[in-house]
Amino acid sequence: MPSGSVQTVEVEGEDPAAARRSLEAKGYFVFEQERRAEAWRLPRLALSKRDRISQRALLIFNQELLALVKAGLPILAALDLLGERSQQARLRTLLADVRDSVKGGTALSASLARHPRFFPPLFTSALQAGEQSGNFVDALSRYVEYQKRMLALRQRLRAAFTYPVILCVASTGVIVFLLTYVVPTFTKIYGDMDAQLPAATRLLLATTGHIRTFAPLAVVAIVLAVVAAWRWRATPKGRITLDRWLLALPWVGETVRGYLYSRFARTLAMMLAGGIPMIPSLKTTLATVGNAHLADALSAAIPRVAAGSRLADALGRAKVVPPLMLELVAVGEGSGSLGEMLGHVAEMLDTETDTRLNTLAALIEPVIMIGMGLVVASIVVTMYLPIFNLSSVVR
Repeated sequence: MPSGSVQTVEVEGEDPAAARRSLEAKGYFVFEQERRAEAWRLPRLALSKRDRISQRALLIFNQELLALVKAGLPILAALDLLGERSQQARLRTLLADVRDSVKGGTALSASLARHPRFFPPLFTSALQAGEQSGNFVDALSRYVEYQKRMLALRQRLRAAFTYPVILCVASTGVIVFLLTYVVPTFTKIYGDMDAQLPAATRLLLATTGHIRTFAPLAVVAIVLAVVAAWRWRATPKGRITLDRWLLALPWVGETVRGYLYSRFARTLAMMLAGGIPMIPSLKTTLATVGNAHLADALSAAIPRVAAGSRLADALGRAKVVPPLMLELVAVGEGSGSLGEMLGHVAEMLDTETDTRLNTLAALIEPVIMIGMGLVVASIVVTMYLPIFNLSSVVR
């Protein structure tokens, strides 16, 4: 330690190198490092989701940091104040580490970049460009505005699909209840009857019997399939394949595609407005586009642009970008206002996405309600058919 004595210190870091840098920033000389025992890793894994910093929390942090910097407060004092005000323990720990790193002479962007799980590369790259150009406040302001727009668009996309998903789950629950509880009750009643049951009723009873017999196996199979799909998605090939299937879905795929292209255009516009060169801007943008298939298809544009090709031509050869977007990008390149034109493209795509979301919600909700009503009515009528037949015989 700085006083000359030897101590054993426990510190948390993304990796051994990050832990060493954190200690060195505090004035320690690190002679030896040792990982914590494996038995202690299970609680950490269980709390990993709770310890994550949400997009909204990061937005609030950036807004407060922007306000303090605009007020003339030094970075160290701003980090101290934000750390004290933060309600998230994980964020307070990170800010303390970032403050120590900045105090040791490291730039704020580089200090934040040591924690890529919590501070995305797009954020740190934007801050780094602002630090290098001397326009830190402008760079942070652009990123805050970008965060607001992307968060609002993501919330609209999520809200549009939340209600249909709830309807599907509720409908499935009602149908499962009818097939597993109501129909077996009628089965016991009809079992004591000597009369011949209608064909539709016999078919429903047989189907319900098979469902109850094979339901445990079906649940196990579904769980295994979900786990296998999740593990497959963790592989590069699996993620690209599943993301390609998502974009191929009717209506939903088009809506998601509009959101992704809007995110691509807005992110690239922000990077270029911050003075970041085209190639690093493209690399960072593709790393944050949010769809592995689209990122893989567009990645071929980077070497073409590096070789001197225009961005519109390079994107066009990928054959996945909408023609109208390519035309607007070409106009922006020709007029020297590519960043501004990309912003217009993002606004246009946002409007189209909103329209699709509203149309999709207006179509899906009644379809689900009508479908559930028809299925439930069919089950109820089929189960009551023998009673109707008996009443007609009595008459």
